[in-house]
Amino acid sequence: MNVFIISQSSNLLKFSKVWKLVVFLWGLFLLIGVLATINSPDPVRSLLGQSTAKDGLLYWGLITIFMLSNALVLKLKPEVGKQQLQGLLIGGVILASSIFPQVFNWHIDYTVTSGQLFKSHILQSAIYREQQPIGLYSHRGFSSFTLAAIAIIALAGRRSSWVNARFAQVTLILIIPALLLTQTRAGLLAFVVGGGYLLGKKHYKLILTGAIACILTISLLSTARNIENHSIINQITSDRTYLWKISTTRIKMRPFGWGFDGFEIAYPHLPDGTIKTLPTTATKAHNLFIDSALSVGIIGLGVYLGLISLCLWCVVKSPYRDIGAVAIAYLIFTFTWYECAQYTHIFWWALSFFGYEKVNHGDFISNQSSVTRFGSMDSRVRSWISRAKAAIFK
Repeated sequence: MNVFIISQSSNLLKFSKVWKLVVFLWGLFLLIGVLATINSPDPVRSLLGQSTAKDGLLYWGLITIFMLSNALVLKLKPEVGKQQLQGLLIGGVILASSIFPQVFNWHIDYTVTSGQLFKSHILQSAIYREQQPIGLYSHRGFSSFTLAAIAIIALAGRRSSWVNARFAQVTLILIIPALLLTQTRAGLLAFVVGGGYLLGKKHYKLILTGAIACILTISLLSTARNIENHSIINQITSDRTYLWKISTTRIKMRPFGWGFDGFEIAYPHLPDGTIKTLPTTATKAHNLFIDSALSVGIIGLGVYLGLISLCLWCVVKSPYRDIGAVAIAYLIFTFTWYECAQYTHIFWWALSFFGYEKVNHGDFISNQSSVTRFGSMDSRVRSWISRAKAAIFK
């Protein structure tokens, strides 16, 4: 869809220096990813990604196209941004609505084997009773970030009058309880930090109250997930520090990366040259920086962080700075989680607003010239469809 919109107005495109710099950084990141994939012990996995995360080289190529094309579309036709935002809110309502039935009946997983048991506490879909509710995703953590991000989008839309106030309120009324029910600490913390960024210093009392409530909730959840013979830090991080220690040794072994999905590829390879035969209990290192360094190496991590920093800086300095709260929430979330094709596109959607620094629009609503340029697009599409139908029937 983005490519179609761009093709209809390619003569109007003017590529800014920032956009060209973002293209260069994406190209450099993908080049490093290609080299890491070629040199990977498991190049096929690096290409396709892990079975549920799917964040392989192919995925990053698609994300690059999506992010760059969406930035151009938002610049050419700003009203599309408002429609995308509203679509995300509708998706959030659907996701939140899918959470509540699972609270009362953990057998529901919305798959073809929904309700069928493999064991007394495991579904045929391999979802454990303790992992519910998962919503429409394969893990409740994935649902938690998506709910947190869309709650922030609802707040941003409400603040800037991009969406109907009542619609935003209904969205929040559904999403916030669903977010709490996922019992995911990182998602809750991401929502509080992103919401705090949106509200600013003027509402410091509300932010402080939310932060205290978040700390208490995280403390309760950490206590409920007691891990025997582990320190308080390991309790809070669910023993992620162990994964981080393993990862640092593997990064030293291959500072230029193991290929995408680096942790699972690197895990069996021990520093002494032997290979473990037992599978790992984790598929990721659960940290954005460590997982990226494992996948594309130290240089690749530097390029990736530079790309994120540039885009985020441009977004927060633009008239649409509120959208930057989604990206900030994502960075908070991925400090103890990881990137995944099930939700990472929401992060890059938010960063695709980086091109607005040169656009003089007070809202997503475009000026008259933009309306004139694109007002006839629907009629042209309808005309093409009519001619195609006539040709087929003839």
